[in-house]
Parts: sequence; structure tokens; C-alpha cells
Amino acid sequence: MLRKINWRYAIGEIIIVIIGISIAFGLNRWASGNKDRKLRTTYLESMFKDLDAETLHLRENIASFERKVQDIAAIRPHLYRKMTGRDTTAQKLFRLAQIVNFLPNDITYKTLVNSGHVNLLNDINLQKEIEAHYSNHPIIQLDYERQNKIHEKYFGDFIMYHVDYDAIYSKNEYAFFDKKELRNIINALYGTYNIAIKTSKSGIEQTEALKKSLQEAL
Repeated sequence: MLRKINWRYAIGEIIIVIIGISIAFGLNRWASGNKDRKLRTTYLESMFKDLDAETLHLRENIASFERKVQDIAAIRPHLYRKMTGRDTTAQKLFRLAQIVNFLPNDITYKTLVNSGHVNLLNDINLQKEIEAHYSNHPIIQLDYERQNKIHEKYFGDFIMYHVDYDAIYSKNEYAFFDKKELRNIINALYGTYNIAIKTSKSGIEQTEALKKSLQEAL
């Protein structure tokens, strides 16, 4: 004998199941969305710290380049005539051999890109601004590399082959100041230092602008 189906009860059970599934999906979406929001905030805060460090790095580099420019200002008169004080000026000259490098702080950006989490930013304009900032790093590095090339091709060889250290220590003689090659090297370095200063200042401006955008997005 067939039992009579209580459709009202059955439909009620189905509705309860559907509501339960909907709540479960809703909670899952909320949890996933909340996780994404936390991850987005973590990325933005971490990138902000990277940019802070980058600004500090560029400011320190500018200070180093400006000291080199000042050293060149003190060296230049000795390149065109014999003057007293060449011994202390030689110290400034050898100090120019210290290269200033640009080391971009881009770990958070690379992690964001490599993980495929760029879409978490939910702002196409912010994404474009971030991409523009970090794509500018190779340009800054290129302007820094100019000094490296002068050091590698000319300055290093000059110090190695044209500076008579025996004459310096035994006779206090600095004849290498009178060589035309040194004048050319110093003038070339002067130009690259000023280019690097200008590029670094522009990098700081761009970094500060991106930091402002990140603050607004947090």
C-alpha cells in the first residue's frame, strides 16, 4: 500500500536545505572576500614600507652624489695648474672611486605580480600607477650605470697605470693631476653625477606620489 506523501512537509524540507546551502555559500563568499581584503591590505602596507625605504635610499644616494660634485669642485683647480694642497685633494680624487648604486626595493611588487594577486587591488588606475612606478626603475638604473662605465673603462685604468704611488709616498709628488686623461674623466663623472641626482629626485617625486595613492587606497 502506497503511503501518501506530505507535500507541504517535503517542500518545507527542501526549502530548509536550500536556505542552508545558500547561507553556507554566503558565509564562504564572505570569508573569501574578507581574506582577499586582508591580503590586499597586507600588500598595500608592505608596498608602502618598500616605497619608504626606496625614498630613503634615493635621498642617501643624492647626498653621496652631491658630496662627489663638491669633491670635483675642489679637484678641478688642481687639474689645470700646480697648486699647494694636492695631497689632501688626492684623497678626494680617490674617494670618487666609490660607486653609488641604485638597489630598487621591489620585493612586494614582484610577489604581487608573480602570485597573480594584482586584481585584488580592484582599482585599474592604482594598478597602472604602480606598474608605471616600477617600470621606471630600469631607467634610474641606466642613469646610474653611466658612472659605472666610466669607472670600468677609464677611471680604474687611470688609477692603476698612471698614478705613481711610489712618487706619492716618497716624494709627495702628484704629477698625475696634470694629465689630460684625468681632466676628461673628472668632467665626464661630473656630468653623470648630475644626471643621477636629477633622476633620483624625479624618482623620489614619483615614489611620494604613489605612497599618497596607496594611503588613499588603504
